[in-house]
Amino acid sequence: MRLDIALTPCLRARRCAPAANDFSWPHAAVLAALGGAILVSGAASTAHAQDDDKRVDTLGLHLTAGLDLLYDDNVYRVDDRVDDPTADLIVTPSIEATYAHPIGRHDIQLRAKAGYDQFVSETQRSKLRLDTEAKAVIRFGATCSVTPRAAYRQQRADYGDINAATENLQRFSTLGADLSCERPGFFPVAGYQHDTTRNDNDFDYADQDSDSFKVGLGYNKPSLGTLTTYYERTVSDRFTLGIKNRINAYGLRFQRSVSPLTQIDADLQWLDVSSDSAAVGDYNGPGWNVRLSTSAIPRLKLTASTSRDIVNDSLIASGFAIRSDYRIEGEFAISELTSAGLYADWERRKFRQDAALRDYSITADRNRRFGATLKRKLTDRFDLTLDAQHYVRRTDTDISDYSGTQVTLSALLRF
Repeated sequence: MRLDIALTPCLRARRCAPAANDFSWPHAAVLAALGGAILVSGAASTAHAQDDDKRVDTLGLHLTAGLDLLYDDNVYRVDDRVDDPTADLIVTPSIEATYAHPIGRHDIQLRAKAGYDQFVSETQRSKLRLDTEAKAVIRFGATCSVTPRAAYRQQRADYGDINAATENLQRFSTLGADLSCERPGFFPVAGYQHDTTRNDNDFDYADQDSDSFKVGLGYNKPSLGTLTTYYERTVSDRFTLGIKNRINAYGLRFQRSVSPLTQIDADLQWLDVSSDSAAVGDYNGPGWNVRLSTSAIPRLKLTASTSRDIVNDSLIASGFAIRSDYRIEGEFAISELTSAGLYADWERRKFRQDAALRDYSITADRNRRFGATLKRKLTDRFDLTLDAQHYVRRTDTDISDYSGTQVTLSALLRF
């Protein structure tokens, strides 16, 4: 097993939706925690042996080169029912390096990816993309580990959220650590994360710092699965506007392989959200993240997922956004080298804002995406992926509505 990270079309990643991150990079799979959260079905010595086996072939330096050719027939996200949209071809060469190294029982993991979006016609939009991460897994005791991590990412903001003919380069950084002692029976979990978001000067109202604290208690039983109850508090400070948003989440997470072919992961929460601004208001209600996947039908993998969460760094709201998402997808293995898939995604966002701080006419929007993919493994080191999707956005005021089609051809070469 090599530690290679495959480049897949952005269009398949939910967070790359047109109303979230314009032409966002394919989200590379983050390096596995190499035993940071071990599911133990036997004694501690057996767990360590299994963990060591997983580490053997995932160490060392690996390089991956990619090339994306993306055609979009509405790059400025105009209402195509009123205006003539502008089409363009975006060429994105990229290179990614991953490195993992053991230090006794512990591991360090590094990942860095750089690419450049070159617009063939609208050249002023061309920009550098960066995505880096550093992580360590520090093990102690029988099954415990602390995982400190740091990450930095920059990308172009989406025109659907800007709703103006101007560019905005967004920069995100993360610094945090997680504690896990997963084992049969009860075990503690804890975590801390500091996030920053920075934008260009015209959008500095959306700059923010966030701090999240999480504590919980888990229970693992091989015949049952893993059940974790937790409390998480997040404070987001939009210092330019002088607004702080506070989220108190009381959650229960359940993970289980119902059978060797079916997996369920359900995270249910009660969200208590408040803001310094009375005009922004608050939210008290359920949140969730549920994913069910099955391969019960030979050669066909079906996945259904749904989530509701709070988004603090929206360029639209001065406070926060309540986001609900529903997705279904299927992937069929035509052969050992070729697979095809279909997917559909529905997203709705409700924006909480203070007009005195940021005047905005949109209070809610809906985004829909329907697409198909075709993957072909040409050699052990070279893959091709074709992805086509149609996206539609509608707002509650009919302002900034748009729709369009994207087609992406991706090539991946592993060294």
